[in-house]
Amino acid sequence: MKPADAQRWRSNRAIGLYLTIVLVALAAYLLLQPWTHRVMRDGFLLGMMPMIGVGLMLLCAIGLMIDPLRRDVPEGLQALHRNDAWLPLVMLLGVAGCFWAMQRLGFLLATPPFLFVCMLWFGLRPARLAALLAMAVPAVVFGFFTALGVRLPAGLLSAWF
Repeated sequence: MKPADAQRWRSNRAIGLYLTIVLVALAAYLLLQPWTHRVMRDGFLLGMMPMIGVGLMLLCAIGLMIDPLRRDVPEGLQALHRNDAWLPLVMLLGVAGCFWAMQRLGFLLATPPFLFVCMLWFGLRPARLAALLAMAVPAVVFGFFTALGVRLPAGLLSAWF
């Protein structure tokens, strides 16, 4: 592949195209789910907010493809190699693993290990600070959502929450 072709696939236009493809697939998935069309007590559809979010992200992705800077290559992507493609895949697998663990263990038990690993991976040091934040942030989030009346998965701790 010529260097110009490699840079073209790293441009804002290409990123917009990648995002558009993923978001159209996500919108199709949401539209095919029965819960998306369920009418709530207030008359709104359960899937209204996710669809609005996908629609707005889709507008932004299309904007990347048509804006004046569409041929620019973002600074962080100029030196990107094919060997770097595993990083987002590992992150997606980690998120999927966290959701899987959250269903079984609960929010308060599944989220701290995930946050701790992510904080260390993204360079937060020292490890004690990452561990403290990994325990404090889920506790605060859990408390906030509980105060709002939104139940997060309690899992093994369901006897206490």
